[in-house]
Amino acid sequence: MKSGQITAVHRDNKQRQRYHIDLDGEYAFTVHEDILVKYNLFKGTEVDEAFYSEVLVAEEKHKAYLGALKYLGMRPRTRSQLHAYLLEKGFEIRVADEICQRCEEQGYIDDEAFAKQWVEERLRLKPRSSYMLRMELAQRGVDKSIAEDAVQGVSREAELEAARALVEKKARRIEGAPNPDEERKLLAMLMRKGFSHSIIQQIRGELRQRRVGED
Repeated sequence: MKSGQITAVHRDNKQRQRYHIDLDGEYAFTVHEDILVKYNLFKGTEVDEAFYSEVLVAEEKHKAYLGALKYLGMRPRTRSQLHAYLLEKGFEIRVADEICQRCEEQGYIDDEAFAKQWVEERLRLKPRSSYMLRMELAQRGVDKSIAEDAVQGVSREAELEAARALVEKKARRIEGAPNPDEERKLLAMLMRKGFSHSIIQQIRGELRQRRVGED
């Protein structure tokens, strides 16, 4: 622990928002300008051990918060992803918990909105079965009930269209309608992707109808 009077405040030459604090003529610690202003860390301010400890905790939380905002600014994340990121960066669990709560209250993370957006974009850009969508959301730490609510909004027709899109993508390499062996491979792919039996049966019927149409 450190204590004493602030005798100098130096702005960092590279990180212009950070300041180095001297106590009794010796370097003591570095803080962000937000913490500098909040705690009145200017020349002449007396710093005791309790105050010093409070400032360092505030600086750590502020650093974690800024890091969280930068991480969230890249693309939407779940609370679980943000929490894991903060721990990976070396912050304590209690700090990660507090920052996640703060970001959630401020609307920077919203697992329900994330899950709905994830489902919508997956169906539009990378077709998936409801089963696979649940798995992907679970892998990103979305609560099971939230994932279920998001996936329940997927109609059977939307899931059928997703299956058709996958089949069409694979069938581009096939000249004409798929033969029985190619059909089995396409349907097996849908099964691996987690599509329901009823969806697979309908796709099978459509493939066979296509084959009949070419005969």
